[in-house]
Amino acid sequence: MLRHAISHSRLLRESNHRVRAALRGSNADEQLIARRIYESPATFTRWESEHAGLLLKLAECDVPVAQVSTLKQATLRLLHGKALFQYLRSDHVRGEQRARVMAHFRAGRNYEDAVIAEHHVYLRKALSYLCAQHLGAQVVQDPAFIDPIPRYEQLYAEYFSLYCRGIAESDDGQPGQNALLPLLKQQLTEQRWAILEPQRAQPFLRREAKLRSATGDTMRLPTLGSRSGKRR
Repeated sequence: MLRHAISHSRLLRESNHRVRAALRGSNADEQLIARRIYESPATFTRWESEHAGLLLKLAECDVPVAQVSTLKQATLRLLHGKALFQYLRSDHVRGEQRARVMAHFRAGRNYEDAVIAEHHVYLRKALSYLCAQHLGAQVVQDPAFIDPIPRYEQLYAEYFSLYCRGIAESDDGQPGQNALLPLLKQQLTEQRWAILEPQRAQPFLRREAKLRSATGDTMRLPTLGSRSGKRR
């Protein structure tokens, strides 16, 4: 349990440590994100400024409970902020389908400029997300950063993918109806509640852990709503 709020200098130091670990580590995705940030002086300067602002808000919380709560909320915002380009990349969305998705979320912007800008947003948010996860799991040692935040990230990726797939495959660029979306949205609401109010959510967390253990949650299961066969 965190007994004292973490200073701004330590937050900076721990973030730098996490970025260096990403650059030197064996995780190819983390290494690529960190390298893309560092190889562009303009991108690095902007990321550094944005991340310093995030850490300053954390440091201004002189009560540990408030600092942890602020870190959790910041982590969720970073997760949401990197979702669009992460979906385009992980689902291999190309051509007209990508154009429809970008037009839906970034209406009125030139397509090429919007894609480039979204890629930069993804890089900055993703690197800060790595740092926030490190602060929560290793420095603060809050159980939410081990679970349920990773569970929330998984569910949000599934929800966002289904939502965007409805946009990409529709003629008018509007999300189609999918019976799984309300279910996933409810699960996201429950997981968010468990993250932000862990004491009140203890019965839910215990039930969730029991259900996932009983169904073999360690096995790789098909993504909800995925189609059989190759993508077009």
